[in-house]
Amino acid sequence: MNRTSEAFCFLALIGIMITVLLGCGDSVRKISIPVKVDSQIDLEQYNNLVVLPFTAIKRGNMLANVPADTGNEIALSLRYQLGRRKGLNVISTQDTFLMLDGRTSAVNTLARENIDRIISAGDYMDVDAIVGGDYDFYAVRQPRRAYSERYSRTLQRYVTYYQDYLEKTYVFSLQIRILDVATKEFVWDELYNRRASEAHSLGSMIISEVAPTNSILKNLVQQALRKFIRETSPHYETEYRFLAH
Repeated sequence: MNRTSEAFCFLALIGIMITVLLGCGDSVRKISIPVKVDSQIDLEQYNNLVVLPFTAIKRGNMLANVPADTGNEIALSLRYQLGRRKGLNVISTQDTFLMLDGRTSAVNTLARENIDRIISAGDYMDVDAIVGGDYDFYAVRQPRRAYSERYSRTLQRYVTYYQDYLEKTYVFSLQIRILDVATKEFVWDELYNRRASEAHSLGSMIISEVAPTNSILKNLVQQALRKFIRETSPHYETEYRFLAH
């Protein structure tokens, strides 16, 4: 095929495409369609499930004003959300503490090196799966600069201004593990990171160092737990399609 024939075929193809587009209409409409997404793990295979208190990761820069019962509060919230699912029996908070009987600190991190002790606790509780993990909550402080433009009547043009400030970013990390008691294997081991930032002057930054962070922590905890529940439950996500008319 010579170049003239190739050019003719190319122009003919362009003409066909234009004809098809014109025949479909002169506008395109974007529509949203709900699509069902399966869960990444079938929790309904477990008849009895226990959620252990989460433990804090020991580190030097963890915020000092984190409530001591944060690990219990995380487990309580997760226990409630999992308990709402049909066919899943979640051991109550009271029964969990009664069965642990002071052994919480030895098993609640679900560390791989404690696998034998964890399995022993699971057999004692007569459960099929154990949920637990650890959490971290700290803050990162960085200097920032914000730019803006203002019109200067003197210079008769827009002038760029900047303002320095301090940004404090709260970082919450939640490691959630699920141990299958029968197979002695971790069927879930995921890290959920959530952040929240604040802008401060030097004075307000000093005040924020001693101010309560409960509301920020609770909000980040719920964000992490919602993502876990979404991944482990069938749900609907939105996909978009384009219709020509």
